[in-house]
Amino acid sequence: MTYFKSILISAFAVFAPIYAIMASVGFLIFADLILGIVAAKKRGEKIKSSAMRRTVSKILVYQLAIMTGFICETYLIGGLIPISKLVAAVIGSVEIKSIFENCDSINGEPILGKIIKKLGSDNDK
Repeated sequence: MTYFKSILISAFAVFAPIYAIMASVGFLIFADLILGIVAAKKRGEKIKSSAMRRTVSKILVYQLAIMTGFICETYLIGGLIPISKLVAAVIGSVEIKSIFENCDSINGEPILGKIIKKLGSDNDK
């Protein structure tokens, strides 16, 4: 058991620099999950375990992609290209788009268009 514990501690030490990136992506995934459940209830859809299963696989695949990018960035190219941040940006963009789609479904109209309309000035007319 101490061998496993030492490998686990070593893994935590290696991936400590990207903890914030991984936590941010995890937060976006859970926000998408919660808003997806609310949107499905609003549309009258049943909540199925297959949707929850997709979320679990998304968490595993996304976090593994970020960790793999970090390993390549750190140990193969010496930090020349911030691969882990680029991977996280792509994943974050996908999740934010999904969050906005769920908000649109909950609100009944495009929320981004509503925000832009509110921020617009009288000079735009």
